[in-house]
Amino acid sequence: MSREQIIYNSVIDNLTYLILNYPKPVIELLSHHNVFFKGKPSKSQIINEVVELIGLNNEKFTNSLEKLMIQFSTQENDEFWGIVKGALGVVGGLIGKKKRRRSSGSAAAASGAAAAQAAAAKRDMERRMQQMRLQMERERREAEERRRREEEARRKREEEAKKKQQTMYFVIGGIAVLGIGVALVMSSKSKPMMPAYQIPQMPSQIPNPTLVR
Repeated sequence: MSREQIIYNSVIDNLTYLILNYPKPVIELLSHHNVFFKGKPSKSQIINEVVELIGLNNEKFTNSLEKLMIQFSTQENDEFWGIVKGALGVVGGLIGKKKRRRSSGSAAAASGAAAAQAAAAKRDMERRMQQMRLQMERERREAEERRRREEEARRKREEEAKKKQQTMYFVIGGIAVLGIGVALVMSSKSKPMMPAYQIPQMPSQIPNPTLVR
């Protein structure tokens, strides 16, 4: 793969990611270069206008766009960031009109090649945007699934802890009841036995005393 192709792929990825996730600052940048939209533009409309301006070899625009990409690259660590300075100028040279003087036939051919390259860049960005959307949706579903599993695991841990606590309460309660029963039994054994009751003899059973003369 040639150096120009590597730079081109990097620009396509970075621009697409920027437009997909941060369209507002891109729209504001376009407005500073006299590109306005009626209502809220679609991502495809933003892509078209960005590619057109890059193709015009507007150095002020490309420099501002590069600064915008660097600004957001410092806010997050993402696989798409890493564009080299001047990369947009290289791509602009690929899709822009050549400034060298040519014959009418050569100029027409160059213009047609530039237009074809610009159209290809737009298609590439549309394709990458669709891929990024699918990837973001997949990551969102995976994140939701992870949160669901974590929540389910947390709920199971809480239920197990609650069951253990209830079991501990039952054991403590059983030990307390058993202790009370043992104490009652021991207390009853330590009390003295009542003496047997003796029935007194009736008077008729007492012998008559002998008179002494």
